[in-house]
Amino acid sequence: MTERSTKTFIGAFVLGAVALLVAFILLLGSGTLGGKNPTFVLYFNTSLKGLIQGSPVYFKGIRIGKVNSIQIQPALDGTKFQTPVVIEIEKNTATLLLEGGQESELFENTEVLNKLIFRGLRARLGITSILTGQLCVELDMMKNPSPADIATLRPYKGSPEIPTQLSPLDAALNTLENMPIQEILYDVMNSVKSVSSQFQSLDLAALVDSLRLTSDALRQQIDGFGPLRDGAGKAIDAYAGLAVSAKKNLQFTMRRMNEALTSIQAMTADTSRAMNEARSAMAEVKQTASDAGSIFSEDAAPVLEFSQTMLALRKAAQSLSDLATLLELKPNSLIFGRSQ
Repeated sequence: MTERSTKTFIGAFVLGAVALLVAFILLLGSGTLGGKNPTFVLYFNTSLKGLIQGSPVYFKGIRIGKVNSIQIQPALDGTKFQTPVVIEIEKNTATLLLEGGQESELFENTEVLNKLIFRGLRARLGITSILTGQLCVELDMMKNPSPADIATLRPYKGSPEIPTQLSPLDAALNTLENMPIQEILYDVMNSVKSVSSQFQSLDLAALVDSLRLTSDALRQQIDGFGPLRDGAGKAIDAYAGLAVSAKKNLQFTMRRMNEALTSIQAMTADTSRAMNEARSAMAEVKQTASDAGSIFSEDAAPVLEFSQTMLALRKAAQSLSDLATLLELKPNSLIFGRSQ
């Protein structure tokens, strides 16, 4: 083998090795060596300017994939276009722990994916760089997600669909786009013209005179309120004096009532004391009556003596009566005796 052919063979071998190395690096970077990464389709109802192939995909701020392709699907009548965006989720970036300690890709599990969509999993466009206007795809659990029916989701070439939601900026831009700006401007201009024409048709001199007359009448009315205000002030002063007098009278009356209550309380105490003394006197009278009853009973000695004394007195009185009768019949019986 000649020296020239040997150099050619060595050069071809080196080029083949470099090509194989580049292909290996590309395959390794694409993730096809360890198995194909799962893909999903997104349908955005807004402009995709700034979103390119290879744009990052984030889930809760963590990069988990990239944009694989952006397609255009026009309708048959050509009046409506769909732009399916196919994203690729890198393996081992979002895993799910199953029973038994096994792990599974989070977005490859159809049941878990449907639950996440039902609970608010949505995709929206985000801004990667304000200067360049480059966009990215953000996956997140939205608090107020747009309604989505899992049964009506449209897969694209075997890639399941993840519902989308407009970002606040896109929603504001869509609102502005849907607003009839031109009609609103026309209405404002017509309103300004109508107001201007009405001002031009006004008789400003008559209006100024009318305003002057009205102000003069109001001034007269206000001046007429002066006596009324003074009378009201006097009445208020009189009512204030009456209130002060009533307050004094009320205080005097309350003081007299307190004194009367004090006197009544003192009288009540005296009455209570008198009642107690009367109860003591009654008790003594009862005791005296009881003692008198015991003294003047029929079996008591004084009563017996009194009875005997009364009998003796009765006998003496009878004797005196007999003596008086005898003296009346026979006056000389004191001298000569009863037999004479």
